[in-house]
Amino acid sequence: MIAKVLMVLAFNRASLGDSAEGQRLLDFADACAFPEDRGMLLHQRALILWQSGRLADALRWFETSEPLLAEHGPDNIYAALFYNRALVWRDLGELRKGMESIQRSIELYNKIDVPVNRARANHIEALLWLDLGEVAKALSAFDLVREQFRTFAPELESFIDASYAEALLYVGMYRQAAEHWADSIASHRLAGDRRTAAVNEFWRAVAAFEDNRFDLGEQWARKAMESLYEQGNEPMAFLARLLILQGQFDSGQEGPDFADKVHRLCDALEQRGWTMRLGQAKILAARARIKAGDLAGVEEVLQVEHGGPGHDALAEDLARYLAKAELTIAQGKDPMPELQSGLDLLDKYRMEFGSVEFQAGVSALGVQLSSKGLIHTTNHGTPAEMFWWAERCRGQALRIPPVKSSVDPDAREALGQLRQARQELWDLQMAGENAAETLARVQSLEETIRNHDRSKPGPGRQEERIASDDLHQLAESRETVVVSLYEVDGFLRVILAGGDGLQHVRLIPLDAAVELERRLGADLDALGKPFRLPPRLQTSVEGSLRRNASALAEGIWEPIADYVGDRQIVIVPHSRLAWVPWPLLPQLRGRPITVSPSAEAWWRAVQRSVATGPALVAAGPALSRAGGEIETIAGLHPGAQLITADESDPEMVLKALDGASVAHIAAHGHHEPDNVLFSRLDFAHGPLNAYELLSLDQPPSHVVLSSCDLGRSTVAVGNETLGFTAALLHAGTSTVVSSLGRVPDDMAAEMMIEYHQRFAAGASPAEALAAVGEHRPWHPFVAFGA
Repeated sequence: MIAKVLMVLAFNRASLGDSAEGQRLLDFADACAFPEDRGMLLHQRALILWQSGRLADALRWFETSEPLLAEHGPDNIYAALFYNRALVWRDLGELRKGMESIQRSIELYNKIDVPVNRARANHIEALLWLDLGEVAKALSAFDLVREQFRTFAPELESFIDASYAEALLYVGMYRQAAEHWADSIASHRLAGDRRTAAVNEFWRAVAAFEDNRFDLGEQWARKAMESLYEQGNEPMAFLARLLILQGQFDSGQEGPDFADKVHRLCDALEQRGWTMRLGQAKILAARARIKAGDLAGVEEVLQVEHGGPGHDALAEDLARYLAKAELTIAQGKDPMPELQSGLDLLDKYRMEFGSVEFQAGVSALGVQLSSKGLIHTTNHGTPAEMFWWAERCRGQALRIPPVKSSVDPDAREALGQLRQARQELWDLQMAGENAAETLARVQSLEETIRNHDRSKPGPGRQEERIASDDLHQLAESRETVVVSLYEVDGFLRVILAGGDGLQHVRLIPLDAAVELERRLGADLDALGKPFRLPPRLQTSVEGSLRRNASALAEGIWEPIADYVGDRQIVIVPHSRLAWVPWPLLPQLRGRPITVSPSAEAWWRAVQRSVATGPALVAAGPALSRAGGEIETIAGLHPGAQLITADESDPEMVLKALDGASVAHIAAHGHHEPDNVLFSRLDFAHGPLNAYELLSLDQPPSHVVLSSCDLGRSTVAVGNETLGFTAALLHAGTSTVVSSLGRVPDDMAAEMMIEYHQRFAAGASPAEALAAVGEHRPWHPFVAFGA
């Protein structure tokens, strides 16, 4: 009995961060334990060694305890042996061995029927699926385990928050990952589990550094490092120190003897048998030596391949390709093959995901490779090479066919519940009543649908890349100039295609252009207020808009005006200039302009076959002139299906959208920057979410959204754009006309009737919008796509 009490005390002290005291108590227990209890004692010793980062020693004691536990039990500890050994194998990166061990544990827990422990084992199995690269499979398993925890052990649900954080980290969604880890850290601190809280603090710091939030990352890493040292977990503390050094290197703040500091930490980890992130640390040391001009022996270090599945292997491979590219530059050679190979690897990884959010986020994992390529081609390449590489850096998710997850029966049911909840929320808010409970239900349903979407596997294929010459020739044949904007060394750059050969021009500093965009957006928002501004204020705001538009035109347009001539324009904006109202620039007023997420997306939209079904004209509630607007527009399209505001139903609208040649929708919309899949249009019987557009079999060729700000988009970490308009383009719509700001109902109705008159008479969307906007002092409408 004394021995068993000491074992429990030993584990508790170790969990509170005092591993040395835990081992000392086990020494006392060893002197009085019965022979049949030695397996349990040795297992406890192995567990404490694992918690303190001594993985090789832990494995040795687990191995020693296994035959004793098999013979004497107890059965629950014998099952726990395989559970805990799986955790050690996971930390060592031996994922297949970890999977074998945890599945043996699940088998044993099934026999002895301990639901809580079986759920914990299922959780570790899901984490191993995640590590092995089966992200969709892991997310589905996390949902099942969450329900098991809620049933049998609600206090364990915080572990699922950390698991979701890992999945989000693996697809480049760093801020969302950090938020999940923050929730998990708070829960574990409250429960007194300092060890797990400290480990989660480390991973939260990883997410911050990957997101280039260096000051915050260092703050979190130092906190994690201190906690891990206090608990005697030296290897994880060393990793936190390495993380700080990585941040200093990436932010250009590495000090003297930097490479030696990294090498010493790597050596310390190897001496303790630790392998997690060790390969990445060695690559960091190699990059530091390359930067310092010390190239001796670096090539040999970078030849060591990691191999294996999963995110950690991918991250190490991407870091290796980046280091190899930096080495070739230092040697005066061409780095592009190494950078290309890294991004090709990332392409394969991206195709594994069915979620558009995940596809977009994955691009973040290759930002350093993309940036290195852009810098090198800009300084040493031809305009054709610059153009091709700029296309490698944007619109990558648009190359992957949509996975129609919203057609799944479970997703459809959740969407129906979401519509009802949103309608209830609207009614409560209009009545001025407390809507907190309904808002929480809306958020919960959105998260359920989001998780369902994220658990879908990808199509495993993508569109072929388009050569620069092919893009140039198509633009030339259509008397169009493609204006492709990107940034290097703080300056906005442009590649021009479709005129007198491909050309590269350096423009104004990017920060200056972004500030002008911000001012233009503020001007548009002021002019789009639902109430009329006093005349003097209206005149002042319009004057500010003209000045800011002229300043932006001077910095961006005037240097390229001669090349463009009088041709039509396709603008591929830098991600930080996604909200520029290009038609309002003085030199562009009245000129046909299309804004596209990438030149390749424009090329594919031009080549896409045109839907031929009847036009759809629909209205939502609470628009003062929508009835007259849609009736007039429907009359311009023979055979059009007309859906009035009172009868408007999102399911009906979605069905009518499928195969429509053109769709005009006059409904209030909402861009949700923090949850872009649920940017939506309001109809009488509930909202139509951007998420649902990806289920269309044949999206309409041309969509006009005549109200609100659904032309806006959120730029994901990987510089991909997401939003309602982006969802239509991703689904396969060739052209979307939508607004970058609020639109007064009367202006929207007048413009859109005239727009459709011109379009029905044979004008292209860009031509019709240019003619409609030419004599208006301001308007926020833009043609997106082609």
